[in-house]
Amino acid sequence: MKILLVNPPDDLERVIGSGANLITPFEPLGILYIAAVLMEDGHDVKAIDAFVEKLSVEDLKLRLLAERPEIAGFTVFTSNGGIVYELGRWMKKNLPETLVVLGNVHAAVFARAYLENGAADVVVHGEGEWAMRDLARTLADKGRDFSGIPAVSFMKDGVFVPSSAPGRVEDLSELPFPARDLVPQKLYNIPSVSNLPYKGSDKAVGKHMFTSRGCPNRCTFCTVHHSRRQRAGDVIRTVDEMEMLVERYNASYIFIMDALFIAKKKRVMDICDEIRRRNLRFLWGCEGHVRYVDPELVRAMEAAGCHDMAFGIESGVQRLLDTVKKGINPEMVRQAARTVKKNSGIKLSGLFILGLPGETRKDSLETIKFATTLPLDMAQFSVLVPYPGSEIFYDLAEKGQIDTGVRPDGTLDTEVWLRYSSYVSYTKNEPIWVTEGLGADELKALQKKAVRSFYFRPRHFIAQVRRLKLSSLPTMVKTAFDTFF
Repeated sequence: MKILLVNPPDDLERVIGSGANLITPFEPLGILYIAAVLMEDGHDVKAIDAFVEKLSVEDLKLRLLAERPEIAGFTVFTSNGGIVYELGRWMKKNLPETLVVLGNVHAAVFARAYLENGAADVVVHGEGEWAMRDLARTLADKGRDFSGIPAVSFMKDGVFVPSSAPGRVEDLSELPFPARDLVPQKLYNIPSVSNLPYKGSDKAVGKHMFTSRGCPNRCTFCTVHHSRRQRAGDVIRTVDEMEMLVERYNASYIFIMDALFIAKKKRVMDICDEIRRRNLRFLWGCEGHVRYVDPELVRAMEAAGCHDMAFGIESGVQRLLDTVKKGINPEMVRQAARTVKKNSGIKLSGLFILGLPGETRKDSLETIKFATTLPLDMAQFSVLVPYPGSEIFYDLAEKGQIDTGVRPDGTLDTEVWLRYSSYVSYTKNEPIWVTEGLGADELKALQKKAVRSFYFRPRHFIAQVRRLKLSSLPTMVKTAFDTFF
């Protein structure tokens, strides 16, 4: 069966403003995992990353007409949800024989609206590997009755049929490695290495990968719904993939995309030991958590090549941390950061969120001050976005306190989704939601103040400037002006 998987266009400048200048895209591993499974099942599979190829919607339409696949699958994010909506409706008219399938959290949240408005034939819920395999088998054998596939929703005789259970891959070792060669490798690299404006970064080759799925935490702003139980891949197979990325793609840096890589200490220690046993030479980074850091772990990670780690800190105010069910306190953050810096040279980033439910200006200023007292190399200050699929989103939607884009008659106003941006300060958009303690303009100003306060400290600023490469200066000046002022 001829199957085409698509990462759609995405207008980042409308969503994150001038910061888009510094973004180098990741490989769309979601569709590449699915592609690998379908190829193992004997299908003729192609992939288009319209985003990295900088295809316009019209360019993509021409490619779709040329390919005329039997199944076309699209990964959907909130930022490109409107583009996919229009593409799906266009395909139903111009390629009626093609089964249009949508996946990812945003598509699942708005499955009924996409399907009832004729923008898709099927929406996959949860992890898509087995569901897409079963869809292709069913289409080949039985036609378009997908009642036997729990992880999909679809229309049957004009009636919406919801998914009965999200898809989940329990044993990650059953998955083949992503079919990376279906997309143009030369157009990808890791933003934190290859596209940084720092001396020497031009020569870096970066990749990214997953070693586990799921997260045991309950943060109300998060859309990770792979389950609260972390499903970790086999240690040997994990390092096999790392070795493949180094040898086949010349990766000098790998970012581990797991929601919480360091949750299981023994597994992380075993991975580090295996990297060293094989004498693999590459740097890597990951998402950490203040609850799981200890000196032994940090030293082992650095010895195995760990270059950078990020902590989701969110706030310096305990009341707000409790509100979003973060399960940490400011002193834990301070101790964890000190542990990393005392026991290693790992670069440490802090991820903060301004505008949490119930937050006041005083709270925001306290968080900003807290960030500047920590031994962090970098910090990111986002504005809270109740992304579709998060607990906060469902709570606000139920109370009628957020515009979901779904109108009373069931139609969609997809322009609304462009306001779901963590970086509204750098765009002309208004925040989709602002907590009662703050105004929209005030929140934008606080975000810019946070970045200025952290990065314009004299010692920190001078250290960063010394690392810059000359070719990056024009872009950096423009981005800095748009960001800070």
